[in-house]
Amino acid sequence: MSNTPGITITGASGRMGQMLIGQVSANDRVHLVGALERAGHPWVGQDVGVAMGGAALGVIVTDDPQAAIAPALSSTLPRPRPRWHLRRLLHRRARFM
Repeated sequence: MSNTPGITITGASGRMGQMLIGQVSANDRVHLVGALERAGHPWVGQDVGVAMGGAALGVIVTDDPQAAIAPALSSTLPRPRPRWHLRRLLHRRARFM
């Protein structure tokens, strides 16, 4: 797993989707983890890089939103710190009373 945030692109075959995939792939601060397309689209089941006419990127286009988005959610989300949030909430509450 990478230490950079994972990005999922919806509408991967469209002009905006392809531009975003190219930008994410070229950026070292984020990485591509998912590509989503409508059910029945010819790209579904193919590597997104190959489908775009380039090199394989290791991300398979899917028509399942949950499967496409789950890797992005689990990549590098910060874990909540309940005590910190509680202290912050109490501090703000005390400030406005």
